Amino acid sequence: MAMDQPGAQCHCAEGHAFESGSGIREVVVSSDGATSWTAASLGKDLGKFSFRKWQMPVKLASGGHELKVRATGNDGKTQPMETLWNPAGDLRNVVETTRVTAA
Repeated sequence: MAMDQPGAQCHCAEGHAFESGSGIREVVVSSDGATSWTAASLGKDLGKFSFRKWQMPVKLASGGHELKVRATGNDGKTQPMETLWNPAGDLRNVVETTRVTAA
């Protein structure tokens, strides 16, 4: 994975994952356009319908990067790469993408 680049500084990526009822089993992060994924450390599981904290160290070279974060529930369902909206326009479920700049 491209998260450990020569001459890079170590930063911490972190966030919260939510799933619609079974709880969070895994959160993975990609910095190479979803070619490869690395598992994040998970915080305490607070049960159904709760947010679960995740974090992981990332080493990024100076410049712009795009981090993708994907969660998998205890029921085995994994977030899709593209949003699948329902007719009501809610229940958004998709891999999150964040652009970051490393100094």
